Amino acid sequence: MNGTGADGAPPSGGPATSTGTLERPAPAPPPASAGYALTTTYLFLVYGTLALGMGLVPALVTTFRKDYGLSGGQLANVQNLKDLGLIAAMFAGPVLLRRLGVARMTTLAVLVGLAGCAALITAQNYAGVLAGAFLHGATFSLGALATVSYLYRLPKRYHRISALYATFGVASFTAPSMVGVLVSDGGDYRAVYAIFAAALAVLVGAGALLARSTGTAAGEAAEEAVQPRLTRALLVGWLPDIAVYAALMAAETVVVSWVTSLGQYHYGLTLSDASFLLALLWVAYTPARAVGDLLVKRMSVTSVVLLGVLLVIVGDVLICAGSVVVAYVGVVVFAFGTAPLVPVYQGWMLGRTPAEQHGPLNASLGVGSAVLTTLMVWLTGLTVDIDTRLPFAVSVACSAALAVWALRAGRRAAKAS
Repeated sequence: MNGTGADGAPPSGGPATSTGTLERPAPAPPPASAGYALTTTYLFLVYGTLALGMGLVPALVTTFRKDYGLSGGQLANVQNLKDLGLIAAMFAGPVLLRRLGVARMTTLAVLVGLAGCAALITAQNYAGVLAGAFLHGATFSLGALATVSYLYRLPKRYHRISALYATFGVASFTAPSMVGVLVSDGGDYRAVYAIFAAALAVLVGAGALLARSTGTAAGEAAEEAVQPRLTRALLVGWLPDIAVYAALMAAETVVVSWVTSLGQYHYGLTLSDASFLLALLWVAYTPARAVGDLLVKRMSVTSVVLLGVLLVIVGDVLICAGSVVVAYVGVVVFAFGTAPLVPVYQGWMLGRTPAEQHGPLNASLGVGSAVLTTLMVWLTGLTVDIDTRLPFAVSVACSAALAVWALRAGRRAAKAS
């Protein structure tokens, strides 16, 4: 035998050099699937962690009120600055995405979140709180656009968009829980943002390590995507759908924004107990997201919307009924009513719209809903000092209007068939 295998290769499998010596084989690159899985996990963590900033602001409104002597209108402005940051980033996001690519824009979103934490930790007055709220709205908007775009540039089997969105519910539950545990009635909210900042710093490091370990397999896929323009004709055609979507968001957002205040100032709960009221809402909300997918297989979209908004109305009434125990039941009923509505309605719209128009449609939905919810939170903030139950009356009014729309749309569909 000459020391070679059946195919003439050295027994070790390493290549032979011209001098007859064997070279050590280069290490095999990691499988692409492992890189994609790591990238997906990282994107889930980024999306969920950035969503925490959105949940902390409503959970801390009563703390901001005590620390800085804010009125109901000023508290509404804190929430509105968060939403304005969200809107501003929606306009800037597509431009940044084209210039930076998905990977660097994801890192940018995390860095903006760190800046928001720094603003709130060092805040000495109302202006500092406003700046921090604005930055946390912007960071979530940038992060959502970057992570969803990044996810959809991976192979199709990693397009787990519903699971990605579910992390928002987890974060929304975690935020009031953190406040309840870490911030007593006279405590310092800065500890919450210090922990949040530490988590964001870990994500920055994890992103750098991920880029090195996965190489081009997952990090450099199709950085340039076509960005179709939003035309006036498209926008006019979508206006009724945008209005319905925005009303769904408004009916939900005003309750989430003011339920902690209701618990403290109407029911006399401690901050910890009032935070639990909001946390319970999100505990029920997260699994209820999946209910819509099951219902829409058996019912029309308008029927799902009608059922959901009726549950929202019942939940609002129970929350304000005068009993803390009944209020706990009310937030669960409200959560099960509102949670499926936005994804079901958005999915229905996307299903009726050509794929190349999905980008401008989603942007229009986001901006339209953000504008209306910002206006509604500001208006309800003016009413909180009069009666903490008035924001819930606004939610009932929005839901009643949606119920009328669902009934009419259902009748039109029945006649058409």
